[in-house]
Amino acid sequence: MRGRIFGIKKSTILKISGWANLSLIIFFVLFSIFVLKNDFLWFFFFSFFVGVHLLTKSALFGLDSACFLGFLLLFVGVAGFCSFYFDLPFKYFYFLSSLGLASIFTFFFFGQRYQLFSGTLVCTISLLSYLYCLKILNLALFLVTSLSFFFIFSALCAILIAGYFKK
Repeated sequence: MRGRIFGIKKSTILKISGWANLSLIIFFVLFSIFVLKNDFLWFFFFSFFVGVHLLTKSALFGLDSACFLGFLLLFVGVAGFCSFYFDLPFKYFYFLSSLGLASIFTFFFFGQRYQLFSGTLVCTISLLSYLYCLKILNLALFLVTSLSFFFIFSALCAILIAGYFKK
């Protein structure tokens, strides 16, 4: 009975998760619009709970695409809520890092090396860009560091692709 968990069908668990997340979405969207009076937060609540539902789907059925999209939406929801609720500067770096973190977390669950490499690249470029915007790095140091990291990343990908085609 691989299609069941504790005697309950996986599709039934997914339906329960869908209805629970839908009710939470409706509650928090209305809460953000009418109580918090913030017109931006509803989207991030929606993203968060859709991400939770997709992660449930990924855990039940072993889907890597649902895992990546679930983590992406979950992290976008968290980053958006924190950046708009606390009015943090440079909001787009948090969204860019959520893309990298989603790739890294997908690597942890499915072991796909390209997810690790692309996630590391995106997180590093996001961190360097954030440091540049905070005036910690000057333009020359930012360009040298980011381009050298991108060159190392490209060389590593070329080596991995060459090894893949030799098999």
